[in-house]
Amino acid sequence: MVLMDYRDDYLPAPERLLPPTFSYAMDLGDDVYFVEETSLAHAPAIRFDTLERRLHQRLAHQGIQVVDVHHAEKCLFPMNLPLPDLDQAVVGFGGSASMVHPATGYMVGSLLRRGPDLASAIAQSLENAHTSPHQAAQAAWKTLWPDDRLRKHYLYTFGLENLMAFKTKDLQQFFTTFFELDQSQWAGFLADTSSLPEIVQAMLILFGRTSNPVRWGLMSSVFSHGNLLRRTLTA
Repeated sequence: MVLMDYRDDYLPAPERLLPPTFSYAMDLGDDVYFVEETSLAHAPAIRFDTLERRLHQRLAHQGIQVVDVHHAEKCLFPMNLPLPDLDQAVVGFGGSASMVHPATGYMVGSLLRRGPDLASAIAQSLENAHTSPHQAAQAAWKTLWPDDRLRKHYLYTFGLENLMAFKTKDLQQFFTTFFELDQSQWAGFLADTSSLPEIVQAMLILFGRTSNPVRWGLMSSVFSHGNLLRRTLTA
């Protein structure tokens, strides 16, 4: 089981106004634990020394003593890269094809699901001896980024922009409401297995159930990032 801790009661009051971070924690057994401090998304990225300091502050506040460190990991990956040029003749995959989930940072599951379709599209294109490399690439890109997936990408990116604008209290309320949705709704959103109508339905339910400050934040984003919603309709 993975635990996410968004509490900020361990920080001095002035620092609680800064971009929020949270911890991941997993029990690996035999009194060995994986813990890390990270941010959901922030631009520019939060400094590693800040994350390390906050992690030790969080653990100390909870009375947890670190006896030994087996491995220290530092990781930085982009979550809001622009879409690749879908007209180019070089086909990307994974991060080079902007396949990182814009709102969660997840990618591996999506790669495993989408990889076979991509390989099949390329193989079918190359069965025709008259298919040019550019035509084969176009078939591949169309398989990776069909119109419905483009629309989902813009909607996910809109969601990410919302989350990056929230302060810790509103972010905590957002996630409280999010995980009170039906499991199929929040799991489908995180795993990128929901259809566009299903995502929209889940977002509308969340909007109706959450607090007024979160609603206001979501509505404000319509004005500041409305271009992403427009692309959801026109992609």
